[in-house]
Formats: sequence, C-alpha cells, structure tokens
Amino acid sequence: MSDWNLGLAMPEWILVAAALIALVRDARSESASKQGVARVSRWGIVLATLYVAFQGLGLGEEGRAYAFLGHYGLDAFSVLFKLLFGITALFIHAMADTWLRRVDRGQGEFHLLCLFATVGMFFAASVEDFATLFVSLELVTVSFYCLTAFKRNDPRSVEAGVKYVVLGALASAFLLLGIAFLYGATGSLLLRDLGPATDQGLSHPGGALLQFGLLLTIVGLGFKIAAVPFQVWTPDVYEGASSPVTAFLSMGSKAAGIVLLLKVTRACMGPSGASGLAVATPWLLLVAAMAAATILYGNLGAMWQGNIKRLLGYSSIGHAGYALMGLFAFSEDGITAVAYYLMAYLFTVLGVFAVVIIVNGAVRSHQVEDYGGLGRRSPFLALVLTCGLLSLAGVPPLAGFFGKFLVFRAVIAKGTLVAYLLAYVGAAGVVVSLYYYLCVVKRLYMHEAAEGAETGPIPVSRGLKAVLVVCLAGVFLLGTVMAPFYGLARSAAGALIAAP
Repeated sequence: MSDWNLGLAMPEWILVAAALIALVRDARSESASKQGVARVSRWGIVLATLYVAFQGLGLGEEGRAYAFLGHYGLDAFSVLFKLLFGITALFIHAMADTWLRRVDRGQGEFHLLCLFATVGMFFAASVEDFATLFVSLELVTVSFYCLTAFKRNDPRSVEAGVKYVVLGALASAFLLLGIAFLYGATGSLLLRDLGPATDQGLSHPGGALLQFGLLLTIVGLGFKIAAVPFQVWTPDVYEGASSPVTAFLSMGSKAAGIVLLLKVTRACMGPSGASGLAVATPWLLLVAAMAAATILYGNLGAMWQGNIKRLLGYSSIGHAGYALMGLFAFSEDGITAVAYYLMAYLFTVLGVFAVVIIVNGAVRSHQVEDYGGLGRRSPFLALVLTCGLLSLAGVPPLAGFFGKFLVFRAVIAKGTLVAYLLAYVGAAGVVVSLYYYLCVVKRLYMHEAAEGAETGPIPVSRGLKAVLVVCLAGVFLLGTVMAPFYGLARSAAGALIAAP
C-alpha cells in the first residue's frame, strides 16, 4: 500500500481525459448538434469500461490492488460496479440522443456532466478513505444538480433542481460532519481503521463520538439512496428532471450511494466481517426500521400517482428499502443479494425509462392515462414496459424476482424475530407494488387511446431500439440464467468481505 501505482486508476484517467477533450471540442464547435462532443463522450466511456473489464480479468491471486498509498483500491467488488456504472452511462447517452435533438442549447454540457458524474461513480467504487468518499460523492451529486435543472426554460425542472440542491446540501453537511466525528474518534480517515474501533463499541475511548459520527454518515448516505426519512426530494426531482436524467438518477446515483453505504458498513463489521455493527442490536434495529419504512412509504405512495415518472420515483424509494434489507443481513449473502439486485435493477429500470422517453416524444405527456392502447399501437414498446414493470414487482421468471429472492433469503437466514418481521413487510411491499404496476399494464392492453390521440406506430431510433433489446434480454437472462451473474455478485461480495 506504499506505492502510488497511478496506472491502476487508468479508467478514471480515461474518463477525465475524455471530459477535457469534449470540453475543448464543445468550445470550438459551431455546430448546434454537438455530435463531436457526444462521440468523444461515448468513446471515453466505452474505453474506460473495457479497461475495467480487463483489469478484472488480471487481478491475480490476491484479487486486490491498491493505489495512491492505499487510498484507492481495486477488487472484484469495485470492478463489478464500475462495469454497471459504465453500462448505465452508455445507455443514458443512447437514450438522450433523441431527446437532445429537441433541446435548443446545452447539448455539449449534457455530455460533459454525464462524463463527470461517471468519473465520480467510478471513484466511488474504489474509495478506501472518507476524504475520497466525500469528494467522489459530491462530484456525482453536483453533476446531477446541474442535470436536474438542465431544462432552464421549464419551471418544473428549475424547481426540481433547487429542491435537490437545498436538500442535497443539507445531506452533504450531515455527511461531512459525520466524517469529522469519525476522524475525531479514530484519528484516521481510512475505512479499514473503523473496524477495530467499532469492535470495542462504547468502550472505545471515543465510543460515543464514533457512534454519533456513524449515525450522521448514514443520514448523509441515506439521502443519496432516497431512504426514509430522507426521501422527500425524490418524487419532485424525478418528475421535474428530463427523462434521461431521471433514468440516470434512478440507477447511477442510487447505486453509487448503495456502494458507499456497503463499503462503510463492511468497514464497521470488524476485521472478521462478523463483529461490530453486524452484532450490535441498536444498529440492526435502526437499519431494519429504515428498510421497513422505506418499503412501505415507497410502495404506498406510488399507488396514487397519475404521472408515470412520479410513480417510478416512489417505486425507486421502495427499491432502496429492499437494498437496505440486504444490508440488514450484515453478511456475504446480504451483499451478494444487493449486488445481484442492482444488476437486475439496471436492465429493468433503464428499459422502463427508455419506453417512457419514446412515448413522451410521441404524446408529449407523462400521464399514465396517455399509455392507453400502447399494446395495439406499438406492441414491442408495450412488451418491454410490461416486462420491466413486472420485473420491478418481482414476478418470475424475470430478473427482479431472483433479486428479491436473494434479498429475502439473506434476511430470513438471520433467524431473528426482527428479520422475520422485516421479511413480512418486504412481502407486503411486493403485493402492493403488484397493484400499481398491473394498473399500468392493464392500461396498455385494456384501455383505448385518448380521444384525438394518434394511433399509428411510434417511431424508435436505432440507439433506443438497441437499449430496449439489451434491457429486455437482460431482464430475462438475469431471471432464467442466473448462475454466471450470481457468480459475479458472489465474487464481488466475497472481495468486499475479505477486504482488510
């Protein structure tokens, strides 16, 4: 860990170089379309993602490498999530292509902000200390502040951006204060130094300071993943932001927050991975209460929504609750479940948002009632949306089912009363989600299009067709051919648990 090993962070260097080249290209380009900037951005993400894949294949026997004097790490866990972030960014570029043609200005800035957000996500997957954690998370969050308010002439977009900035700044303050308390308690910013301190608990010289710092850190990260009671920004931001940005938020930003939460949690489980917070009853109860409240709030709130983006916003809150269920397990099985859940969530939610973007381009509306008759108008779009919504609900044999199955299995394996109660709440959330997802599916096939609306097929660009096909294939593959994907999730979880 004494080596700088700068080449280990080559994916991040590639993304930063792409961002700088795109910035110069944007400044020198007179074209309104900024296609040159888009190409630089896409190729930067492709090269960075491919480099990560090669790094994963060459990790060696130890399965872990460090850079920047031990403050940056690479293992199977970080490789998996960098791949997910890279794939997400590529999908967002393809989804935004058609939408950007309707934007009168700022196309180059959109690609630049997506690149900077992706850089932050890549760094978040490799953080080994709290300073890098905070900086990488803020790079992601500040990029999303700008992306949320990107439609400068739309009052809803500006309002969403302002709400996100105000509440995000508050969450960042909590996180920074928590990190300061943790540093005061342990004398170190390294994540690995939390383990010995949490093993001692309140008997540690800075025990109370440590506990309070951890609580504030969870508050800050809880905002990023939209966990109750820090979820109030989600529905308004999802509705006000443009659909490609909402899709990026739903997967990229949420997954980055979950990755950091998993890293902090692992650091607090002690060197053995089965002590510290993993056996601390108050922390178990706190995580269980947050998970249950998040599941119930998200799914019950989604029942009454007439706007598809607000519905998906509340739904994303519920899915954060299922991720917290996996966290509650405090075990390798729990981390495996969360990793698999996020893989399934990627293909599912991005497929759904791709359809939302296409339909909005045709009808200029996000109201659920405007999806009436889509099954007859564009059967393929209706099929992708149906499979996506059913996967989000957890219907077999789709990806979401196996993701939820792993989460429930990890929780029930704890064998405690709290674990059983949490599993019951999770099951109730699944039942509620089936209601509002099926209401949308029913409208696709059993309702007629609105009076005066067009009934011809909706045109789909080649880029969006590719996204739809890949997402649909991913939804089915992760639900039927689970072994290779489960192996990836298991390897990632094992690498995180084995981290010092």
